[in-house]
Amino acid sequence: MKVVCVEGGLKWQREMVQNLAEWTLHELMPRHRKCEVLISLKDLTKDGVEGWCMEEDDRLFHVQVEKNQTMRDLVATVVHELIHVKQYVKKEMVDFYCVKTQSRKIRWKTSVYGYGTAYHRQPWEKEAFRLQEVYADRAWNEGVI
Repeated sequence: MKVVCVEGGLKWQREMVQNLAEWTLHELMPRHRKCEVLISLKDLTKDGVEGWCMEEDDRLFHVQVEKNQTMRDLVATVVHELIHVKQYVKKEMVDFYCVKTQSRKIRWKTSVYGYGTAYHRQPWEKEAFRLQEVYADRAWNEGVI
């Protein structure tokens, strides 16, 4: 069972993000049943990001999204972060600690990257940016929002 909980932000934002998240997760992972996502809508301006996703435990995720965005940007950011959830659930992306180098690494499909890899070169981010527009447009056009 996919469970989505949304907190923070305004009531209309919570309701919209709830509908969007449930739809997006179903579209991205129709066969995966177990997944829990807590989405926090908050002011992230001091962090300099629109959102982030963290795997708390196997199939338990915490997503934070900047609440002070235009509706279109909010939709795109939520979708972007849920694409990261899909990447973790499907084990396309795995964070791990490498004992040999004593550092954190990320495995993306069959390649391993260090945490110092430039943001614009990270393949998981490239995929998320490419797909966020596809799914955001579909959500708008299909009346999900």
